[in-house]
Amino acid sequence: MNNFIDYLSSKAYKDDYLINLIYSLEKNFCNKLLDQDYKIDFSNKEKCDLMRFADILCRSSKDEHKNLSLRIVSLVYEFKELLEDKFIKLSIINVLTKLGNFPSINLIGIKDENTGIDEIDLDLIIKRVYNESPIKEIFTDEQLKIFNELQTNNHFSFSGSTSFGKSFIFEAFTKYLIEEHNQSDNIAFIVPTKALINQVSYKIRKLVKSYSYKVINSPEIPKVIKRQDGKYIFVFTPERLIAYFLDTTNPKIDYLFVDEAHKLLSVKDTRTPLMYHALVMAKRKSINIFFASPNIPNPSVFLELVNNTPDESYAVKVESVSQNRFFVNCHTDSSYMISDYGEDILFPKLNFSGNVITDLGIILNTFSNGRQSIVYCNTIEKTILTAFEFARTLEEVRDENIDKLIDIINEKVHEQYYLRYCLKKGIAYHFGGIPEEIKIRVEELYKLGVIKTIFCTSTLLEGVNLPAKNIFILSEKIGLSNMNKVDFWNLAGRAGRLSKDLAGNIFCVNLYNQQGYWNDDSKIKILRDKNIEETKPIILKKNNKNLYKNIANYYTRNDYTNKKLSEDDKKIIEMYGNILLYHDTVNSDSVLKDRFIDSGNNSLDV
Repeated sequence: MNNFIDYLSSKAYKDDYLINLIYSLEKNFCNKLLDQDYKIDFSNKEKCDLMRFADILCRSSKDEHKNLSLRIVSLVYEFKELLEDKFIKLSIINVLTKLGNFPSINLIGIKDENTGIDEIDLDLIIKRVYNESPIKEIFTDEQLKIFNELQTNNHFSFSGSTSFGKSFIFEAFTKYLIEEHNQSDNIAFIVPTKALINQVSYKIRKLVKSYSYKVINSPEIPKVIKRQDGKYIFVFTPERLIAYFLDTTNPKIDYLFVDEAHKLLSVKDTRTPLMYHALVMAKRKSINIFFASPNIPNPSVFLELVNNTPDESYAVKVESVSQNRFFVNCHTDSSYMISDYGEDILFPKLNFSGNVITDLGIILNTFSNGRQSIVYCNTIEKTILTAFEFARTLEEVRDENIDKLIDIINEKVHEQYYLRYCLKKGIAYHFGGIPEEIKIRVEELYKLGVIKTIFCTSTLLEGVNLPAKNIFILSEKIGLSNMNKVDFWNLAGRAGRLSKDLAGNIFCVNLYNQQGYWNDDSKIKILRDKNIEETKPIILKKNNKNLYKNIANYYTRNDYTNKKLSEDDKKIIEMYGNILLYHDTVNSDSVLKDRFIDSGNNSLDV
């Protein structure tokens, strides 16, 4: 039976009629973006045929078929008048049920959880029971698959889209461990930056408030807490985890969760060597290690880093939220939607003025449609300046929550702080240097919907949980460096929120007409192609003997192979060199040590 369904779905997937229908549906969606009162220009037959195709595709075992099924229903869902048609409404519910995308079903609206269709109702009842998570929210089918793997393995690595819910799975597994193991395990979360410590700790404290667990952020546990009964959940940066391990009197950690594991792939981040070192120390202490990362096609590499079995990994390819891709060039007044089913779909001229802030206002007013939006800027200076100048074009808003935050800013920072002025206009900006208390409150107001537009730097790439219906990416750079595909799609993946949206909108915008701001059409390739190639951390790359040669040169105080290395590059070499010496001194199993010797450097004597 499954073979026959796959046969039918394979035929449907390549069907020219379906391809034409989807392309026409996307054109209608573009018209809807420009005019919220626009009604879809489809015949009843075309509407029914679309839903029948979606029904066939959602039953397939192939990921690309399932994703196309979600693509269809996400576009149909944008035309709310279609949900008044019972057949279409039930068809969407059926597709989401078959896909196991339960968080999104509530968007469609089911009264009394009864559709009147036996097949759909039975699927809903069974899967809602079978897919219930330990924190009582419903897993998607793919989330449940990962959760079951975590239960049955001592280590595991998985990847999924930004909107997949990786942190949610770790939180659910944490509660499972607490309850199933009778509160006997100590658990740790490793986060890439200090900015994430409070966010993760806040969520964990809410999760374990009815248990005897204490959530700890410092590697030095106060003696008064150590003397008390109870267990611990630690939230550490790599540096803090290393410091914790160095104190042999500290309690044993049983499980370690590594969210944002893709940071281990960075060749420029000086924190990457420390993160690797922390994981080797954890492996040496026989801690169960679990990795999660966005968009990586080969999550097994993180297991290889710590000499664990790479087979115990899984890359999720089924999308939980569909995404629409757009490019807007203010300087040529050309805007279009990128389609996989035909040529780019052009918008009419938007009559841009040449003024950066005026044009940004045109873009947000045209495409955001009152929904929450993120505006990405590549530097802190650009973020503050763009937010402030845009705020000057807006009317003041009256909101009690915003007034309270402004009072805190007046009291604890400075009454001339630019953020205060932005908040008065109902917008905000967000980056790592903002005082922690204020940053947390900005995030809370954004999640409540009080703040509609937020301007951000690459802090979003660190795992800060600020998804939105729309994301406007004003540069293809992080600072002065080009984004790689993993970072770009981690950022762009913030468009669309599971349980809030069936689809999100990604807009790459050439607003500034300066180097590094989408000024070259060839740079749009990263938006057109979502396929991310397999990649490995620098210490695992076969063609990277220069790293090990430079480590040897660091030991012997010889010149590096490249005399033009940046200070950060030199620091990374030196850090790996010092880590390697430590691993050798304590006789620790280490991929770094093995690769150093394999590269022809057979001695660590310095």
